[in-house]
Amino acid sequence: MDLISSNLQGTNAKYNSILSKLESTKSTAFSNLETAAATATSAISAELSNVTSELRTLVPEGFSVPNVNLQGQLQSLSGLVDPAQSANLLASITSDFGDALSASGFSLDTLVSDAASAFGLGDTLSGVVPNFERSPLGDVIQKANAVKVPSIDPVIEEASTFTENSDFAAAKTAATNAVFSTSTALPTADAGVYKVSDKSKKISQPSGGVVITKEVTTPDKAVEGDTRKNISSKGFSNRVVTHGDTFLEGPGSGRLGPPSFGYWSTSGDDLIITLNYEPTQILGIQGVVDDSQAEQHFDAASGVTKKVTRFIIGKSTVKGFETSVYQKDDFELVEGSNGKTIRIKQKYRIYNVNIKVYYKYNDTYDANYAKA
Repeated sequence: MDLISSNLQGTNAKYNSILSKLESTKSTAFSNLETAAATATSAISAELSNVTSELRTLVPEGFSVPNVNLQGQLQSLSGLVDPAQSANLLASITSDFGDALSASGFSLDTLVSDAASAFGLGDTLSGVVPNFERSPLGDVIQKANAVKVPSIDPVIEEASTFTENSDFAAAKTAATNAVFSTSTALPTADAGVYKVSDKSKKISQPSGGVVITKEVTTPDKAVEGDTRKNISSKGFSNRVVTHGDTFLEGPGSGRLGPPSFGYWSTSGDDLIITLNYEPTQILGIQGVVDDSQAEQHFDAASGVTKKVTRFIIGKSTVKGFETSVYQKDDFELVEGSNGKTIRIKQKYRIYNVNIKVYYKYNDTYDANYAKA
């Protein structure tokens, strides 16, 4: 607190006076460090007396007479057996608390009866009788009920025991055992639920103007003895998956990526793309050019001529592909690639945006037969 600067706003004269007395007490204590104890005690006591006087200007001294408590009075009343004493104490209680109790919605007669009942049972009056008090000045206030302080040691709580539900435990174990381990690498030998088949036969399917011949494991080849195999590196003929791969120009072309699978390469005027899976059927290939190569063609579906930037390459069975009439580029499967590598012949246009290939392949895992 700044006690030196004058005209400070927000200061309190009485509080500053207290701080000044404390500073004076401290100075007196320091100045009497080397004096006799009796002399120092007398000097410091005088200073502390001044501090007390200043404090009393802010906080007056409490009453020497304690407050009268209603619960205590009714406790005393319940213990009296002399009729005269009971009558006198009840009259005093009525005088001290009657009006305040009525104003707060309490009946003194009812409280006297309830207090007597609790007293007779040896119970506390806290919670039975409201906690009213009357000050020496005559003010009556209601306080919160007192919390009873325990007179015994706290009860030690024993740790609860858990009895495992045997049905639940069995179900949990069964569920855990039903979860099979997985791997990104295709198993090459029987292990656990995985049974590997090495038998297959060749099947051929027409595909976008070309015929794809591929070895697959057919249902009859997948059964050996009493075991239905569920892993085949050739793929299962009954597990047909429809998939699409997108290809862009190679890195450094300035086009945004990454694509869903990869980039194309070039061989002369042709584009070379490699699919993610070995196809059993090519459903359709679509090439996209930028607006500088857009063409105007008649659309058979709508019956109008419109700008075309998406072109079917070869034959297609994909619904929603461009239906305009135009000359189509062709494609062929690169020999020895099992159909994964495709050569796109850019005879009529240069595809410089993307190439999309939609095809079917045979999944190498048949989860329907992964039995424990």
